[in-house]
Amino acid sequence: MLAQTIKLPSDRDPNSNYSINPKSNYSINPSSNYSINPKSNYSINPSSNYSISPKSNYSINPKSNNSINPKSNYSLNPESNYSLDPTKSSWSGFYLFTTNGKILGVLVRAGSGLLLTFTADGTWSSYFVPNGEGGYNQFSLEGDWLGYMLSNSETGYNLFTVEGAWVGFTT
Repeated sequence: MLAQTIKLPSDRDPNSNYSINPKSNYSINPSSNYSINPKSNYSINPSSNYSISPKSNYSINPKSNNSINPKSNYSLNPESNYSLDPTKSSWSGFYLFTTNGKILGVLVRAGSGLLLTFTADGTWSSYFVPNGEGGYNQFSLEGDWLGYMLSNSETGYNLFTVEGAWVGFTT
């Protein structure tokens, strides 16, 4: 189980370090800081900025570009490259939380700038592909677009659905 295998350091826990908690630090909260909110800043919204949308930019779409698809590129696949599995080796990346600060899992750095998502129980569940402008698009293991992640203006990211609803953040 991931929560038991990987310890959440207190400096990365938004429930004890309020400077990384968007509920306490309004500069990283997209509900308070409109410059990091895709509903008010169209340049960071894939629905209006087609260069960061996998629907129109095929180079960032794993269904069109096998080199960024972990199911096709085994060096990016934690099922064949165990060094990417946080339950089997040391890792670097981010912790992923709901907007209420509940841990969802971790994002593990892989090659080509990808981030692999593992749930709190250690299951590989999705992955993030860089959008070329500092953010990421999230895909299911089947390559379906689930949402996107944008810089929170500090060291982490905020997670949004395809429709732009804020659903999580990283530390």
